[in-house]
Amino acid sequence: MKLKPIDKQILNVIQEEDLCVPRITRIAHKLNLPTSTVQFRLNKLSEQKVITGCTVLVDPVKVGKGFTAFIMGQARLGEGVDFNKPIPDLLSINAVQEVYFITGDYDYLIKIKVKDQDEYYKVVQEIAKNFEVRGKGVVAPKCFKDSPKLRLN
Repeated sequence: MKLKPIDKQILNVIQEEDLCVPRITRIAHKLNLPTSTVQFRLNKLSEQKVITGCTVLVDPVKVGKGFTAFIMGQARLGEGVDFNKPIPDLLSINAVQEVYFITGDYDYLIKIKVKDQDEYYKVVQEIAKNFEVRGKGVVAPKCFKDSPKLRLN
């Protein structure tokens, strides 16, 4: 589906104003559009799976999960390597927020949020069970921006 400029505007307003349940009238006023147009476009974006869901975002520091780290790992190599094999195990770990297949020296990049270095150590042990060799961890002591919002131009 090719997004129309109006679709991008609506998506930007929803994300910008954290409208988990889109306030049709508010969006319409902000974009100077009829509410019926906004409602129609939102329905269309949902049907086309451009909008895949809404959620509440929680401040990780305020809920005791302010320790962010990224772990890189390599797949178990050999004949018929299956890069999808470790994914279910990785996704079952509560601290894991994101898992990416990447290029370069490592095959996976995993983002975790935990309470502290002790929990980090335990989670890394769980993650390491899925990799051929020891992975690499990077701790992020300060976050300047962490947002699931996608700015559309």
